[in-house]
Amino acid sequence: MTAPAPITPAVRERWLARRRWARAAWLYAFMLVMSFFFLGPFVTGLLSSLKDNPNEYPPTLNIPQLTPAVIGRAWAQGVQGSGDGWQGGLHPGRTVTFEVQVQSPPGAPQAPPAVTLFPYQPVSLVAVARQAQARDYATLDTREVARRGDTRTYRVTVRSPLLTRQTGETVRATLTEPDTDLRARLRNGQTVPVRLDTPQAQERQYELNAGQTVELTRGPAGYTLRGPVFERTPLQVDVQRGQRIVGSTLPPSDRQDFGRSFAFRNVTPGVLGYTFNNYRRAFRETADPASGRSLFFSWVLNSFLYAFLRVAAAVVFCSLAGYALARMTFPGRNLIFLVAVLFVQMVPSQVNLVSNYVLLKDLGLLNLWGLWLNGLVAAGGVFLMKQFFEGMPRELEESAAIDGAGPLTTFFRVMLPQAGPALIALSITQFQGAWNDFFWPLVILRDNASFTLTVGLSNFRELYGGQGDYGLILAGAVLSAIPVIVLFVVFQRYFVDTGADSAVKG
Repeated sequence: MTAPAPITPAVRERWLARRRWARAAWLYAFMLVMSFFFLGPFVTGLLSSLKDNPNEYPPTLNIPQLTPAVIGRAWAQGVQGSGDGWQGGLHPGRTVTFEVQVQSPPGAPQAPPAVTLFPYQPVSLVAVARQAQARDYATLDTREVARRGDTRTYRVTVRSPLLTRQTGETVRATLTEPDTDLRARLRNGQTVPVRLDTPQAQERQYELNAGQTVELTRGPAGYTLRGPVFERTPLQVDVQRGQRIVGSTLPPSDRQDFGRSFAFRNVTPGVLGYTFNNYRRAFRETADPASGRSLFFSWVLNSFLYAFLRVAAAVVFCSLAGYALARMTFPGRNLIFLVAVLFVQMVPSQVNLVSNYVLLKDLGLLNLWGLWLNGLVAAGGVFLMKQFFEGMPRELEESAAIDGAGPLTTFFRVMLPQAGPALIALSITQFQGAWNDFFWPLVILRDNASFTLTVGLSNFRELYGGQGDYGLILAGAVLSAIPVIVLFVVFQRYFVDTGADSAVKG
C-alpha cells in the first residue's frame, strides 16, 4: 500500500479556486431561479399587455407587436391614414390601402372576400357621447391585384371623404355642446363657429356629438368642416366556405370560422396604436371630454403626491421619534415605545376604520390630504430608526457635546447625516407602501379625479374585466409597477453600512 501523495500548496490553491467557482455558480443559479419567480409574472404581464388578445392559450412569445417588419407596416398604414406614423388614425380626405391574400383551391368559390367596416365604440370610465364611426363615412373598394397559384391578393381601398370645398389651412378641433350653430374648440382654447358649405356636411351635422375630434379648414369663408377624425379603422374580412385567408398587411386581431373570418381592430394604427395600443387606451379612454384631462394621468399624479408626502413625513417624524426613543432619557420612554410603537404595529389598521373615517369626515378631509394625515407617522418607521440609532457609537454625541452642540444640533448635524442607509430604507418602504396602498384610499377618496392609481385600476377591473378586455388592465398594472422598480434599482446601492465607525476612528 502506497502512501497518499502530499498536498502541495499549488494543489490546495487549485482546489480552493474550484470551490470558490462552485459557490459562485450555486449563488448565481439561486439568484436566477429567484429572479424567474419574482420577475416572471411582471415580464409575462408586460408581454401580454402588448398583445391584441392577452388571453390567448397557450401563450406564445410570437408577438407581432414586437416584430420589426410588422411595426414598419403599422407605421406605413398610419402615414397613409393620417400622415402620422406614430399615432395613426383616419383623417378626412385620406386614402388607405390594405392587402389580403385569399387561397381558393380548385372547386372552391372564386369570389372576392366580403369586406366591411365595423363599429368600435370604446368603453370609458367617464360619460362620453357616441363618437363618429369610420363605417358611417368611409367608402370601400376591393380589387384583385395579383394571383399566384390558387392564392389571390386583393387590395382593399378605404377612402375618407372631404366634407368641404374650401381650401386653406387644416386645423384640428373638438366639437363643443350643440348650439344654434355648430361650434368647435381649437387647440389654443378658442371656440369658433363652423360652417357647413356642402350638402354632405349638412347631412352629417346632427350625427356629430360634443367631444368629437374633427378637422376644419380655415379660409376666406371662416372655418368649414372637413370631417371627423377617426382614431381607428376597424375592418372585417370574410371569405366563403372552401376559401381561406392566408395573409394580410397586418396580423388580424381576431380570427373566426377556421380562418375564414378575420377582424382587424385598426388598419391605420401607427406604431403607438399598434405596439402600445393598450397603454394609449389607458390614457385616452379615461379622458374627460369637457376638459380633455385624462383620469389615469390624474391617478398617477395623485399617487406620486401621496407617496412623496408619506416619505417626507416619515423622514421627519420617524427619525425624530426614533432618535428620541433610542438616545434620550425621559420618563415613560419604554412605555411609549411599547404602546405607541410595538403595540400599534400589532393592531390591524382596519380596526381604526370607523373612528378614523368619522374623524376625517367631520374635519372635511375625505380627500388626499386626509389620506396623508391618516398615515402621517408610521410605527414601523419609528421602530426602524430607533434600532438604527441605538447601533451608532455614543462617541459621536460626546464629541458634539464637547464642541457645545445641543440635542437638536447634534441630531441634525451629526447623527442624521450618518443615518443615510436607514433613511433610504425608510423612504423606499414608505414609498412602496404608499404607492401600493389600496384599503384607505378606497375608503377615504370619493371623487374619480382624486383616486390614487390602485383605486383607479380597481375601476378598470370592474369596467373592462367583465368583458374579458384584460389588455388595458395589464397595461395599467405594468405602469403602476414601474416607479417602484425604478426606485429600488436606483437606490438599492445605498443599502450599505453607515460610515459612523470610520467617523469615530477619524
